[in-house]
Amino acid sequence: MAVADRRQRERERRRTEIIDAAERLFYTKGFDSVTMDMIADEVELSKGSLYVLFKSKDSLFFAIVARKHRESLDLLVERMAGARSGGDGIRAIVQWYIDVARANPEYNEMATTYGPLLWSRMDSADDRLLAENAIQFNSLLHAAIDRGIEDGTVRDDLDPAMLGFYITMISMSVASPLPAWKKGFALAGITFDQVLDTFSRFIDPAIDRCRKKRG
Repeated sequence: MAVADRRQRERERRRTEIIDAAERLFYTKGFDSVTMDMIADEVELSKGSLYVLFKSKDSLFFAIVARKHRESLDLLVERMAGARSGGDGIRAIVQWYIDVARANPEYNEMATTYGPLLWSRMDSADDRLLAENAIQFNSLLHAAIDRGIEDGTVRDDLDPAMLGFYITMISMSVASPLPAWKKGFALAGITFDQVLDTFSRFIDPAIDRCRKKRG
């Protein structure tokens, strides 16, 4: 048993080293320019040994995404614990999107530049890798929506499932805009920081039950 445990720890340590190396290379050289040979050289592994742990460069991309999601969700759980109402919980989620985007510019650049194509060809194994994080996020979001409808801080005239989709899609698009949108910001004389700074002012009246009634 001790031998098996040691082998598992060694395997996980090696996986972490490979993910770290791939992340550095993707950030500095760009996903398209990096090869599995380059990653193998970076961690001093044979290419065959690398393929035992990761079947493709795409799988390494999604391993990086899954780890970033996991780390970010830990932060969100902490913030949600202090929410005094459902509305506050949703605002915490929106602010979390903004803060994670600001704290991880290299990751954001990689994910928005290469993510759309890679997501379109993601296989079932990579999908399962990300599913657990998505389930936890949706659970946190919909708990906040349900709580807000019950305590009167979130509008109740929209289907809660649809409201969850709106919040998620808009927040993701604002916090991680595609390159074409960033070009649009520049042409309009708007900085990405300005977009992030004003986003909460847009989302508040969209979810606030009291503001809806006053309108």
